[in-house]
Amino acid sequence: MSQTFQHHGQLADACAEWAKISLNGLQPRRNLHLSDKKADWKEALGALRRFADSDSYQAPLDFKAHAALENYWKWKEVGAQARWLLIYGIDLGLSGDVLRPIYQEVAALWIDAASAAEHARASMAQETGADYGVAAPINTRTDEYAIAVTLLSLATLLDAQDDVPALDEHVLAFDTDQLLDYLCAGGLQLQQVSEELFHKRPYGAMKPFFEQLEALPDPLLPYLQTQYQEFLKLSPKQQKKGAPWLGTGYWALEVAALTVLYGWEDSALRASPHYPADLVDYARGRLAQAESDDS
Repeated sequence: MSQTFQHHGQLADACAEWAKISLNGLQPRRNLHLSDKKADWKEALGALRRFADSDSYQAPLDFKAHAALENYWKWKEVGAQARWLLIYGIDLGLSGDVLRPIYQEVAALWIDAASAAEHARASMAQETGADYGVAAPINTRTDEYAIAVTLLSLATLLDAQDDVPALDEHVLAFDTDQLLDYLCAGGLQLQQVSEELFHKRPYGAMKPFFEQLEALPDPLLPYLQTQYQEFLKLSPKQQKKGAPWLGTGYWALEVAALTVLYGWEDSALRASPHYPADLVDYARGRLAQAESDDS
């Protein structure tokens, strides 16, 4: 009889609900080829639905040793697809109220991936008789860092900060740098923040922000200009020059999340096409409603 895996989410049910989301009549947040973006959304959703129906998702504890390890890799691949589903939803113009439950299910998927990693680690140790290194779901020292920035930024922008402690501990294994620590601030009471930035592009350009005596948004204006607006106008060949660029795509989600966390007046930031102003408004609206309910 199969062991029971305690899922944090219900991916199959969620996929069924997401399939009902109408992509017609939306106002995309940026200029894009609408039919292509809708196809991207449907492709990512299809991959998630197939995974949700598979033994890999439903009974990961049935896989042993190398099979468990290979299955864990599938979890990571699907988690990356789920992150793109969120990005496509933002591009297409889905509202915060629609994006929020999608985000919560995606976060649950990554937290479950950490459990799949733990099972693979234990199963490989039992098979080999020795400790077997199975990395945390998101390795922040690699290009997976962009996934971490996306998840932690959207936790603030979609008012889902209850997910942050589990993401930090189980999905990132506490391997965070200065930016990730700042983005965790809404969900964790950190006593100490790293002074290291793991990746130069684009995040090294945030150093002037972190080195301020008072956290103000001014240094983020040139950051948006050079690291997003000017960079994304380059040809793909030019973009590949230098260290890998690990931004979150078209949207500078990290800047928007910091705005919410610090409560800045953000009119200057809103001049950037890469600043998701309506998600900032959504987060602020939910915070204001929560404060009103508590008063």
